[in-house]
Amino acid sequence: MISQPALTVVRDTLPVIGSAIGDITPIFYDRMFTARPDLLRDLFNRGNQAQGEQQKALAGAIAAYASLLVSEDAPNIDAMMSRIANKHASLGITEDQYPIVYEHLFAAIGEVLGDAATPEVVDAWTEAYWDMANTLIAAER
Repeated sequence: MISQPALTVVRDTLPVIGSAIGDITPIFYDRMFTARPDLLRDLFNRGNQAQGEQQKALAGAIAAYASLLVSEDAPNIDAMMSRIANKHASLGITEDQYPIVYEHLFAAIGEVLGDAATPEVVDAWTEAYWDMANTLIAAER
């Protein structure tokens, strides 16, 4: 469960993060696949990577999850999370891969946002990431 202070920061920074997600995700994937080429080889559809489809899917999921977290009248997010968890399970995504994604995603966020990625912003989005990740991990089990 994400804390109220983190929700406030996520709500306040969602427009900035949302508008930068298209710049963040290619850097994230480049960093991650450079460090872990096995993930590209074993888990990701190279055609979708080349065409940017995977980046769009990630960007959409993160933005949608954050938007739903901070919305007062958001619909239930269980259906979205179930689809993502089913896709992950079919691909063989494992719990130990979430910290890898976190490391490279947040490095990319820091690179794109620069000074705007304050500790407060990073901590709030870290809570949001792990809230989403832990929900998916539980469902994927």
